[in-house]
Parts: sequence; structure tokens; C-alpha cells
Amino acid sequence: MAQAQKLTPAQAQSQNAQARYAMLTNSPRYVKNLGTFTANAGATAATTRIKLQNVGIITKLRLYVTANLTIGTANAVQSTKGPYNLIDRIRVADFANQDRVNCSGFQLFMANCVRSKRFFGANNMAATAVFTNPSYPITIGAKTISFFMDVPLAYDAENPIVGLQDLRGAILAQTGVGELYLSIDWLKTLVSTAGDIDAVYSGAGTTTVVGTAGNNDVSVTVWQEYIFPQAIPGTNTVPMPMQDLMTVYELNGYIKSSDNLAVNQEKLINVPNVRSVIGAYYNYVTGGAAAQGNVAKIRFIANGNNVITEDTELSALFRQRMYCNSDTVAGAMFSTFRERPIETSLYGNVQVGFTPAVVSGGNQYVELLWEDFYVSGAALPGVLTS
Repeated sequence: MAQAQKLTPAQAQSQNAQARYAMLTNSPRYVKNLGTFTANAGATAATTRIKLQNVGIITKLRLYVTANLTIGTANAVQSTKGPYNLIDRIRVADFANQDRVNCSGFQLFMANCVRSKRFFGANNMAATAVFTNPSYPITIGAKTISFFMDVPLAYDAENPIVGLQDLRGAILAQTGVGELYLSIDWLKTLVSTAGDIDAVYSGAGTTTVVGTAGNNDVSVTVWQEYIFPQAIPGTNTVPMPMQDLMTVYELNGYIKSSDNLAVNQEKLINVPNVRSVIGAYYNYVTGGAAAQGNVAKIRFIANGNNVITEDTELSALFRQRMYCNSDTVAGAMFSTFRERPIETSLYGNVQVGFTPAVVSGGNQYVELLWEDFYVSGAALPGVLTS
């Protein structure tokens, strides 16, 4: 009996692209409102766990977050990381219990900025519109924080150019076995009068911030976006881009490294192996604050001596401005390799060299997020720093 001929990588990619195109041109897209879920603002270990529906091919989740707060005594001061750090941690795991998204709310905001190539959620035109979102009030009284957030599962399912949509990372959820969940851990610290930016408000002497209602102060509305595969007209064939569905698009963060931080001394951070890295995000906090001018240099280094990129903070921020057509947030930087991913399996070791210019002690760390692809089921080593 003749054996099936094994496809070459080029043939497999071509077959996947054809199946993807056929599916996208024949299959409707749906947006399902999963409902609104509540939690207590500032509560100890407040977590919202939302079950996703096992339907279609899930490409994205969209969140609308609101928090009803009372600001008392004195006007508050916005945190550099707020209001997005109201979400302390956000996670989406697949049916194999492998994290697709695991990062802080602020890290996800930065990834959204890079993905959309603009300051995410803001109106860059003159009018306010969209019911004044994002809203991040500081004055005394009963106030409401509100903002939108995207949780991408597929890399680029919404590209407006036909044929350029990229479904790598989308989750095939058409199964009666297994469950998918979105988990949100809410930040416990609403205000820090010491000025620590890890709180939603970084202070102002005697400012107080509490949940207005005392119960169910925070709410999140979740929309699940998915493709419902259909058979090609006149056939019984339902095209499926299996290569896309077997690829994980990963946002791997919620990593804070605080060791070996010294002025003008390079700290080496290992890039995760067995991945195609397309983005690296790092925000630097020292003395509980973030500001421009605190970083001396950032390098990407392969095999100890092959320097792939080398930037000062100034050149990195200008590169970011040109990429996003806007600035982002002080202390937050990123490197992108979308045009040519860094294939860590091809190198003995890939590291980020992070050199601080200012070290103030106290609450101090480099927060890391990796944006990458890998094949589902691959053995994945951990993330180490030195």
C-alpha cells in the first residue's frame, strides 16, 4: 500500500494559506457578548473567572472594564501604569492548559499599542467620542474608571487586506470536551500615598481611594470574537488552516526581575528558547517610579557576542515613536522583530542586555513580556535572568 507523501515546509505553508483563504471567504464572523462580571475593588485576592464558549475558531476577546471609586481628601495622582494596572494579571489557557496569554494589564496595554501601531484606545483626532473612553479621573468625589482592552488569540485576524489575515494562534473551540477560561486578578492597592506607580493611583499625600459601592465595584464586559467555519458551496469540504491552529501565539509576561540592577552595569536576561520571538517589552521601575532617562542601553545579543540590536533609551524611544506614530508611556520600551522573527532554536543563547542609568532602590524591577510563536505541544524551557 502506497504511503502518503510527506509535504515539504513550503508545500505545507501553501496548503495552509489556501485553506485559510477559503475558510475566511466562506465563513461568517461572530461577536458574542458573554456578559458582565463583577468583583470588589481593592479586595484581597479578588479574581474574576469567565468561561468562554466552545464555539467556532476564537480569534480575540474584547474587554470593557469599569471601576466605581470614591476619591477623598485630596485630588489623586495618576499612576504611570494606570488605569490599566487595575488588572493585576490576565490569563487565557487553552484546552491543554497551556497559557496563551499571561501578563499584567499594563503589559497587555503595551502589546495592544504595538499591535495597533498607535496609542491603544485613545482618539488621536480632535473629538472625544466613544463615551469618553478611556476615563481616568483624579478629582475628589464619586468617579468611574473605564477602558477597553483587547486580548488577542490570533496574530492578525482582522487585517483589512484580503489574503493577509494571519490566524496563527487562533483556538479551535468546536468541541464538547474541555473548557476555556479567561481569568482576571484585580489589583488590591488602589492608592499609594508614597507615590508607588504599582498602585492604580500613585498618591498625593493624604488622598484616599475606595470602592464606591463597597461590593461589585469593578465590572468587566467580555465579547468573544470567532469564525464559524462553513463548507465550500457545492462541496462537503470545510477548509481548516491546521498549521495556524497548531501554532500558539503567546504573550508570556508577568515577569519581574529585580536582581543585578546597578548603574551602567549590564543585566543579562535570557530570551525564552524554542520560540519565534517577534516582540520584547520591558518597563523599568526604580524607587517606585518610572521616568525617561533612567535607562542607559538595551541590547539584543546572540551567542554572547553577536549583537543584533543596540539602542540607547533615546534612540529606542524614537524608534517606538516612528513605529506607533505616537509615544507610549514613560519607562516602557519594546523591541519588535515582526519582519524577521528571532528564531531562538537557531542560536545557542539569545539575551537582552539591560543597562540602567539610574538606580534608586526601593520598589525596583524590570518587568518583561515576550511576544512569540511556537508549535503546540513543544517542550518549553523556563525564563531565566542573570
